[in-house]
Amino acid sequence: MCSSDLFTLNGYTRGNVYVGKVPDAGRGETKAAYGELSLAFRTTKYTHGDGYAELRLRYGFQGGDELNHTAVDVREAYVNTYLGPIDLRLGKQIIVWGRADMLNPTNNLTPADFRARSPIEDDRRLGNMGARMFVRLAPVRLEGVWLPSYAATTLPALSLPKYVTFGDPTFPRPEVKNSLGAVRAHLELAAFEMSVSYLNGYAPLPGLTLANLLIQPDNPALGQRPAVVLSRTAYRHQVVGFDFSTTIGTWVALRAEAAYRRPYDHQNRPYAPRPDIQYVLGADHTFGSVSVIAQYLGRYTFNWEKEHGTRSGPDTEILDVDYSDGAYNIASGLAQQELAKYNQMLFSQTARLQHLATTRIEWLLAHDTLSLSVLGFRNFTTEEWLVAPKIGYRLSDSMITYVGAEIFSGPAGTLFGMIDQSMSAGYAELRATL
Repeated sequence: MCSSDLFTLNGYTRGNVYVGKVPDAGRGETKAAYGELSLAFRTTKYTHGDGYAELRLRYGFQGGDELNHTAVDVREAYVNTYLGPIDLRLGKQIIVWGRADMLNPTNNLTPADFRARSPIEDDRRLGNMGARMFVRLAPVRLEGVWLPSYAATTLPALSLPKYVTFGDPTFPRPEVKNSLGAVRAHLELAAFEMSVSYLNGYAPLPGLTLANLLIQPDNPALGQRPAVVLSRTAYRHQVVGFDFSTTIGTWVALRAEAAYRRPYDHQNRPYAPRPDIQYVLGADHTFGSVSVIAQYLGRYTFNWEKEHGTRSGPDTEILDVDYSDGAYNIASGLAQQELAKYNQMLFSQTARLQHLATTRIEWLLAHDTLSLSVLGFRNFTTEEWLVAPKIGYRLSDSMITYVGAEIFSGPAGTLFGMIDQSMSAGYAELRATL
């Protein structure tokens, strides 16, 4: 760490390797291998303001990225100003709402990168340019957020059928009418905290639309191939949220969170989800050196109907024919049916009512230098699950190593079922703080 009267500079350097199974094959492969340097710069906090920026440099590859790929990412860069009871932050920032663990129904502001391979869950969060303001009127605190430009959540690479590719996304232009606005009111008491929120803007997770459909005989010698081009398409929605946390004596802490989401004109926008309500109730307690967080989660989808797709599944061989209006209309209709099914999976709405649970357990040993933890997720309705065990060991004051795994599983026709073979992996990381 480097510091002076004007600023503080710190960070870390780390190396990661992830190893998993080649999809549909009986052999292993390296899923990710990279080195990363992070530098965090923070100015001294003065009466009327301060600033912060974090830069990350990465060399290597993650998932579908090309080998020997160098990435430069300004993760956050913002300035704070303090004007009496008003705090204002301007710049690129990560904004997280909600009190639940792992899954937050009210958290619909800045996006995430689910391709990121890291033992630290926070590394999947992405920043966006915007303004965030707090007005402190104790015990009430008011919050406002304005994001003028759109930034999308990134998903893991999906195994696409033959002839199917992703084209240019359909995202809103950076105009005032397309900006996101949100407000939140906090009540902060000694033993009880709660908030209510309202958001209006484009959702970070886009849906899928059919951008282009090309029917023709497959003849690479002539440079012609059938094609189905998909576009990630953003939709606008309103979200009303509520959360609270409290303690029951010194024994247990309770937390709850709920959100009602209503996309605009969802009936005529197949790339948008149906309205739904999500809710979480959790409790956490520490038994000596062991901490436990357990949660129940539910989701109810309004006006729900099962999207079955086509009988034959995504059979794109039907495109390998001479063009005719009849063939195009049939292929287009089948493609729309398949997209409706995939969008329903993407938005986790494959059942009208879903019941889920998460558990996080951590055991600290050897004077807190050794950490044994596991995160478990189970969707009892869809039978999807995730287990993420992790061992962390502090080698010295500045060095720590992690060894663990992320194992996804799900039946055919579920999101986890699509990514389980590509995303499941064991990993090792060695990190040195600066």
